[in-house]
Amino acid sequence: MTLANAHPIFVGLKKNLSYLAQLNIEDEEHHKLMEARTIIRKALRDASSRLENEKRFWRDSTVFAAAKQVAETVAVKFLMQGSFAYRTLNSPAKPNCQEIDLDDGMYVPVRFMQDSHPALAAGSLFTFVEETLSPVCNENGWELDSSKNTCARVRLWKGAHVDIPIYSVPEDKYRLMKSAIADARMASISFTADKFPSMAAIPTNLVMLAQRDGKWIQSDPKQLHDWVEARSARYGPVFRRLCRFFKGWRDHTWENSPLSSICLMCAIDAALIELGGNPVDDRDDMQIMEVAKLLPDIFRGEINNPVVEGSCLNGWSDADRNEILKSTEALADEMEGALERTGHPDIVIDHLRNVFGRRIPNRPDIITIANDTASSVRAFPAATVPTPKIINSNSG
Repeated sequence: MTLANAHPIFVGLKKNLSYLAQLNIEDEEHHKLMEARTIIRKALRDASSRLENEKRFWRDSTVFAAAKQVAETVAVKFLMQGSFAYRTLNSPAKPNCQEIDLDDGMYVPVRFMQDSHPALAAGSLFTFVEETLSPVCNENGWELDSSKNTCARVRLWKGAHVDIPIYSVPEDKYRLMKSAIADARMASISFTADKFPSMAAIPTNLVMLAQRDGKWIQSDPKQLHDWVEARSARYGPVFRRLCRFFKGWRDHTWENSPLSSICLMCAIDAALIELGGNPVDDRDDMQIMEVAKLLPDIFRGEINNPVVEGSCLNGWSDADRNEILKSTEALADEMEGALERTGHPDIVIDHLRNVFGRRIPNRPDIITIANDTASSVRAFPAATVPTPKIINSNSG
């Protein structure tokens, strides 16, 4: 246990304001984001017939002619991903330069060619999305951003945007999966992987991400979503809370950092494993401290993407690595200072605000200080005692 217990500062105590609550986006912002997502999805769905009828969206005229001959239909689907889907979204710590990001993947079931790539042209799909959304943006006061190679971006207002990565999946696999799900529903049974193992999911290697430069690359965001869900099932709700707290620390520390959210999540997972894999649910402050103490060594090693083989998440420059290590060590030191080296609630708040910022509530009254003798001794540095003077004696 620790001298100070600041758990209520992080998660709240009944109706008291907490750091976790301060990380939440406003209800009005959430409503506006969901409304924008609905408008964007409807516009793209309504326009999807253009993909069937205009050959400029296909890889070549022969492929387009073959698709028309068999009356191939193209109907786009959507799946939200990223922090919204993981339930780890935070409001920006620095609203003047950080933004709320909603990732809404657009999926295009279509025939794949002999080279295992979609029949539609990757680069042209960006044209389809942006031509479709241009009048929508004008009508709503939004702005298209074409600077990203892996997604179309709609800037909604200062501080919020929607990213639309574009995926393609084989139409025949998609159709089989839909049919299996429909049959399961008709039979009033649950659709599970053990009942329909060959159709439970589209193979990961056949989920392709379009890039603006015209390439298709294998990328299945559902794999990462499943990994996050598995971690949450393993550790409980504290895992998502820790991810949000450490993201809050990162965003307070830097305006823009190479320390990605997925890298942080993997590092937290590694730390929890090292700590025994069984975090308690009622001492988030102590969990933050223990994880923070392990992060420098974890960051010094290689952190790999858990679902993409050979993809390193912390291949930082030496300068970036040194800065991240320095800040991580400072975080651990401040957490130890808050929980183990002071018996004064006001000083606990000061330590926490040094690394998490002003969103830490100024509520020293909800911090508990241990009153046992051993805990109190830990709050003060050891006293320096002068060496006693030795006096020679001849007595015997």
